[in-house]
Amino acid sequence: MRIRDLMNMNVVTVLPTMMLKEAAVILNNAGTDKALVVDDDGKLIGFISQRGFIKAVAISKIEDLCVQDIMTNRVVPLLYTKSVSELKEEFTLNQCPFFPVVDGENRPIGILHQNDVVTYLSDRSLLLVEETQAIIQSLYNGVTAVNAEGIVTLFNAAAEFITGLTADAVIGHHVDHVLPNTRLSRVLETGETEVNQQQTIANCTIITTRSPIFNGNKVIGAVAVFQNITELQTVAVELENVKNLKSTLESAIESFFEGIVIVDRSGKITMINQSYCDFLGVERERVIGLHVVDVIPNTRMHVVAQDGKAEITEIQRINDHNCVVTRIPIVKDGETVGAVGKVVFKDVKDLKILSNKLNKLEFELEYYKEELRKAYGGKYTFDSIIGTSEKMQWMKSIAMKAAKGNSTVLILGESGTGKEVFAQSIHNGSIRNNGPFIKVNCAALPENLLETELFGYDEGAFTGAKKGGKPGKFELANRGTIFLDEIGDMPISMQVKLLRVLQEREFERVGGTKTIKLDLRVIAATNRDLTKMIEKGEFRQDLYYRLDIISLAIPPLRERTEDIPALCDMLLKKINKRVQHDVEGIAAATLKLLMAYKWPGNVRELENVLERALNLMDDHEVLIAPEHLPPIVKKVNKESEPIEVSDNLAGMLDDTEKQAILKVLEEAGGNKSKAAKILGIHRSGFYQKLQKHNIK
Repeated sequence: MRIRDLMNMNVVTVLPTMMLKEAAVILNNAGTDKALVVDDDGKLIGFISQRGFIKAVAISKIEDLCVQDIMTNRVVPLLYTKSVSELKEEFTLNQCPFFPVVDGENRPIGILHQNDVVTYLSDRSLLLVEETQAIIQSLYNGVTAVNAEGIVTLFNAAAEFITGLTADAVIGHHVDHVLPNTRLSRVLETGETEVNQQQTIANCTIITTRSPIFNGNKVIGAVAVFQNITELQTVAVELENVKNLKSTLESAIESFFEGIVIVDRSGKITMINQSYCDFLGVERERVIGLHVVDVIPNTRMHVVAQDGKAEITEIQRINDHNCVVTRIPIVKDGETVGAVGKVVFKDVKDLKILSNKLNKLEFELEYYKEELRKAYGGKYTFDSIIGTSEKMQWMKSIAMKAAKGNSTVLILGESGTGKEVFAQSIHNGSIRNNGPFIKVNCAALPENLLETELFGYDEGAFTGAKKGGKPGKFELANRGTIFLDEIGDMPISMQVKLLRVLQEREFERVGGTKTIKLDLRVIAATNRDLTKMIEKGEFRQDLYYRLDIISLAIPPLRERTEDIPALCDMLLKKINKRVQHDVEGIAAATLKLLMAYKWPGNVRELENVLERALNLMDDHEVLIAPEHLPPIVKKVNKESEPIEVSDNLAGMLDDTEKQAILKVLEEAGGNKSKAAKILGIHRSGFYQKLQKHNIK
C-alpha cells in the first residue's frame, strides 16, 4: 500500500505574504484548520494551523500580521511513492499529527494524517488475523496453541477431528487439564523445539512437532502441529505396495520370452524388457526415455498411444524379420496415457511352425476324444435306428426331442426291441455326447453287490475292499449318461437309494463320508409292466414317477413287419463282417416267411436267425433260401398233422418247464440263486430260462 492511496487530496495552500485575515477566510471556507505554505513556485516551505492563529491573536492585532509571521518552518514532507510500511520510522522521529505529501519536485499533493494510517493498519491487522485463522482451520494437520500461562488459545478443525474434542471444550482452559499429554507446558518452560514426537491424545496416536513462540527473547506461548500416525502408516503401506507392484510388474515383463515395450502418450519409451533389447541389438539403459521411432524400426506405438486404437497381430518389419506384433493402448480414467507393444512372433515362420503343431495336437485330441467315446460312450446314433414304419418314426422323433434336454427318460419294450440302441442314440444326440455312457444291467448284478457297483466304495469300507476305494457307475457317468437297464428287476432296498440320488443329484460312496455332486442324465429301460409291479408292491411308485418324465414305448417287431426288409439288409452287413460268407440278399420266399413270423425275440431273434442261416449256407449260395431258416420260422406255412403234433408236444414240454420253475421260485421265496440250486442248473442258465418263459 502506497502513501498516495491513503492521503487526503483536499489540500489548502497559502503564500507566506498573504495577510492572516485573508488566510483565515480561506481556511474557514475549506472547512479545515490547517494550510500548507508554498513559495511562488508552489514548493512547500511550511504550514499554518489553528494553534498559530490563536498565538497571533494573543500577541498582536491579526489585521497587521501575514502568514509568514505564524508559519511553522519545521515540516516533514513525505514523498507520495513511499509505502505505508516505511512510515514507522517517520512516526517515531517526528511527533506530528499529519504529514504533507509532496511529489518529486516538493510540491504538495495531499495530507496524510496519523489517524488514517492507524485505521488502515488496524483493518489490515484484522484482515491478516482472519486470513491466518482461515489458513489454520483449513490445514490437514491438527494445530493447537497456548499462551504464556498455558491457556489454550487455538484449536483448529483438524485437531477436533483427530482428537474427537471440540474447540469450545478446549479453548480457554489450561492445556494440561484438557490435553494432558501434549507436553506444551514443558516447551513453555524450556523454550526448545521438539520435532517428530510420538504421543497419544484422546486415544489417538499422533506424530507432533512442538515449538515455542517468541517475542524477542521472551517465550509468550507454544504451538503444536500434529497428524494421525495411522494415516501416515496407511500411506506408507500404500507406497510400499506400489513399489512391490512396480517391482513385480517389471519382473513379470522381464521374464517374458516375447519382446515387450511400453511408451507414454508422447511416444517415449518408459519400459522395455531384455528380450526385446536383445532382438533389437540395443542397451536398455540407453533407450529408456528415447522416442520409440528412434529405437524400433517401422513402429506405430506412438500412433496407438495417441489415437487409442488397438492393433492386433500386425506384420512389422524389424531387422530383416517379418514380425507379428500387437499394440494395445493403456487407458486410465477414459483417457489414453500410453501403449504397450508385444512381439508375438519374431518371424512369420515361427507362426507357421506353431500352426502346424496346433493342427497336429487338434488332430490327436480329436482322435483321443473319439477313442474315449468308443470306450466309454455309445456306438449307436439315431441313424442306427432302422425302420420306416409309422410307429418307429414317431418313437424316433420323440427320442430326438428328448435328446435336446436333460430330463430322465424311461424306455419300455420287450427284450430285443432295441432299447439300448435308443438309449445310446439319445446320449450321442445330446450335449453330453462327449461324456461317458455307462450301462448298468440291474438284473445281472446280485443284490449284495448292486450298491457298491452303482455308488462305489471307499478304502476300508468292508473286508477285501480295494486300496484307495473304487468309483461306482454313477461316479464314472458324471458329466455323461447312465443307462439303467432292466430297472424293473432292481430290489426294493436299492430303489430307495436310487430315488434319493435322482432327487438330490448327490451321493456318498459305501463307507465314505464325502458327498459327491452329480451332473448326469439318467436313462432307464425295462421289459416289465411297472404299473402292475407297483400294484403288487414290487416297484416304488415315487421312483416310477421320477423315472417316467419322458416315456418311450418301443413297438415289438411283429407290430412293424414292414421294417423287416430294411432290418435284414442292415443285419446282413453287420453279420458279414464276422462270418466268412458274403451273401447278396434274401430270397423272396424266405422274406415272406420272415414277415409272417411273430418274432417273440424281436430284432435280436431276427439277427440270430440270419446269422444261423449264413453259417448253414454252402459256399456257392448267395441268397438265403427257406431251407436255411430254423423250423420254428418255417412252420407258419406248414399245416401237416405230424408237425402240429410235434409242435403241441414241444408246447407241452415248455409249459411243464415253466410250471416247474414257478413252483421252485415260490418255494425259494423268490430267491433266484436258491431256485437255480434246487433245480441243479447254473445260475446263468436259469436266467436264460426265466427270459425264455418271460418270468419276472
